Amino acid sequence: MSSFATERATESNYEDNPSAPPALANLTPLPELHAAFTTHLNAKSIDEIIQLLSADVRLQESAAVDAQGLQGKEQVEHKLVQVCKKMGGLLQNATDEGHLMKDEVTTKTVLQLKKGMIRLTVGCSIVWFGGLIRLLILEKGATESFMIDTTPPPLQSEEEGAEEGPPSSLLEPFLVPRPPSFPPPTLTLKIQSCSNLVNAPHNLRPINPYVKVKLPSGTRHVTKVIKLNKNPTFTDAESNGCILGLCLNHSDKTKVDSYFDLQIMDWKPVKHRLLGEIRVNIGEFKVKGEEEEMEYSVNMRWRKDATGLIKLKAKVEDMELWWR
Repeated sequence: MSSFATERATESNYEDNPSAPPALANLTPLPELHAAFTTHLNAKSIDEIIQLLSADVRLQESAAVDAQGLQGKEQVEHKLVQVCKKMGGLLQNATDEGHLMKDEVTTKTVLQLKKGMIRLTVGCSIVWFGGLIRLLILEKGATESFMIDTTPPPLQSEEEGAEEGPPSSLLEPFLVPRPPSFPPPTLTLKIQSCSNLVNAPHNLRPINPYVKVKLPSGTRHVTKVIKLNKNPTFTDAESNGCILGLCLNHSDKTKVDSYFDLQIMDWKPVKHRLLGEIRVNIGEFKVKGEEEEMEYSVNMRWRKDATGLIKLKAKVEDMELWWR
């Protein structure tokens, strides 16, 4: 029974998805839910896809454990709109049911796309929770190895153990086994505003500021340009916010994204100019997913006596550290 969406049958499981159609509240086999997702993807039915997403859904482009990805329903929904535009109408096996893995919550298929003479494969792996998508992986160029089942078997219940033989000793309720793997840690940033920006004394041209975010691992993000403004406010959350996958190696502290650089830039038609920069230590943020408002003073590069200000919201999520 664990391979069915049993939890969708209770009203409490509709809290993160109250608009879900009644049909999904039945004991729908997960392979059929998988086929429903790929069918909606091929039909570009984004509204139906959204109804299958959990509130904390994650989207990755690779099945690797440390793969970067998007976290949260709003972020994933925006990306799936783009995916529907690219893949919609091209799937040759959209109605195929997913193959249920031995953990009884993961389904997989390798989707076949064809456009003219061009053929492409995309591996589709879905981890379900209560009949909703908790983790979605869409891996381009997937091969047969994508379908290898590496999932752990489900924990055996007390009743199931009694049927097969004498019950084994159970762990205390507060002793939960450590998961074999964790989602990649993420840094969520929302650049809010800058103020008191100063250009070079010899440059009388107005400032067109934007902010660049850089991680040691090479991941970066750039906000929109706010033209002709020394005190810009970045109001477009979609363009000026970002979720960056952190490269964290808890066993080797020398191989981590321990900080990020904020560079305030001045857009110019020929060459953009650096106005000021600051390095922020990621360790000063909490790791339990709580959003924090921060502001930092930034020394202006072109006037040593001038100091600008940058305000942002930041959130670090690292489930491996939560477990400790």
